[in-house]
Amino acid sequence: MLYSEIAERSRRFRLALRMGIPILLLIAVVIFYIVRHRHIEIAGIDIAIFALILFISIYFLFFLINLGQSETVTDRMTGAFNRKHLITALKERMSENGPYSVILFRIDNLPFINDHYGIDRGDRLLRVFVHLFDGYLKMQGVKEAVIGRYHGGDFIVGMPMEAEKSLALVDSFVSTYREIDGITVEYKYAGVEKMENTDIPSLITYLYDTLSQQKSQADKRKREEKRLDINRLEEDIVEAIEAGRLRLHYIPSMNLQSGTVDLFEVGVRLETRENGILPPKKFIPAVNRLGLENRFDTALFEAVCRDAKRVGPPIRFSFNISPFSLRNERFVQSVKEIAGQEGVPFERLILELYENRAVKDVSRYRLILEELRSLGFGFALDNFGGSNASFEYVKSLPVDMVQFDREFTISYNNPRIAALMKGYITAFRSMGVQTLVKWVDSEEAYRRFKQLGVDYAQGFFISNRPYDSETLIKKYGVKDAIR
Repeated sequence: MLYSEIAERSRRFRLALRMGIPILLLIAVVIFYIVRHRHIEIAGIDIAIFALILFISIYFLFFLINLGQSETVTDRMTGAFNRKHLITALKERMSENGPYSVILFRIDNLPFINDHYGIDRGDRLLRVFVHLFDGYLKMQGVKEAVIGRYHGGDFIVGMPMEAEKSLALVDSFVSTYREIDGITVEYKYAGVEKMENTDIPSLITYLYDTLSQQKSQADKRKREEKRLDINRLEEDIVEAIEAGRLRLHYIPSMNLQSGTVDLFEVGVRLETRENGILPPKKFIPAVNRLGLENRFDTALFEAVCRDAKRVGPPIRFSFNISPFSLRNERFVQSVKEIAGQEGVPFERLILELYENRAVKDVSRYRLILEELRSLGFGFALDNFGGSNASFEYVKSLPVDMVQFDREFTISYNNPRIAALMKGYITAFRSMGVQTLVKWVDSEEAYRRFKQLGVDYAQGFFISNRPYDSETLIKKYGVKDAIR
């Protein structure tokens, strides 16, 4: 049990004791009157006294109950000390004799985790982190470390030892727990030893300044490295695309009507020789800057078709294709040839559309998409409702599916968002357009969107991680194709 949780339990016990005292006093007064008046004769003044004591007792009881609910020692999400009681606990421990150090311990990629795995899973990671770290310190002989959540993914930790030793423990923890709850975690931390006549807020400010300087130096180094290596990185990306070294991962989407997974959204990473495996945010800007959209999308299409032919129907695949490629007649011809050569029915492929601005010549764009649609290709609008042109496209283009922006999922409790989404779903159903929501991370969200009439759901509740090609084929592959 965390030191903060022990403190919270002790506080609640004291509060319960204080809540019981008025009742005990009331009983004592009643007994006193009974003993004093052997022949119980209750006068008006006695009734008034009883009523007053009863009123005070009930009022005091409810006051303490309300106080117990509104004021707590711990952070409700993680179980660590909250900010107010963190400062109090540190003051108490630092007033004792002997060395004492304070550490600012940050989960540096928490915003990325919240964006890509969902806020609920990010909150759970924080809770798991606190208990893992506390357990690790106890194994190292630190029995009552003060651990408090200061802000977001920032934790303040107090340990009764020199700063050098406490930082060594943090170093050891970081090297041991690079992954928590299946998610890669990035840490930053700084430490300082207590000094005479220095208050806690000043120490914490010093730690934040130290961490900020570390980040500034790291950012400066990254900018210098970027200037030096940008040409080599681009060459590395071009070589990887030409060699077709794309690593696909498949995100399951559940059909809410049948309760089965029959659609996978395809994500992609690029395996380079010198820079390792790159996520889209690293290589897509270079692809666009170098005008490689057609080459990259062709390589992606080939890779998807190679896996798709080994997976039987009714499994379908949706993936993002650059609008520049879809407006290119040569690319359109090449995808028809690739799908034909691989023997993948066009009906099993859904091309995702995404643009920040609506194109001026939408009629020409529509003709190209209708040509592909006549062959059987499906089209989906990605991130519908976000900062893109999808609303304009749903009015003008042959769309089969709308994939809602994550804001609709995480903000569904907002009445305006809920009403807007309900209206969209009704309209799309009348148009014969299917709908998909992402970031469905709980059973409550799953049931809510199913009842609302959404066709597909995707998120941690459906599957806690994407499949790689090998796992996909092993689970859904056609036996004859695998041989």
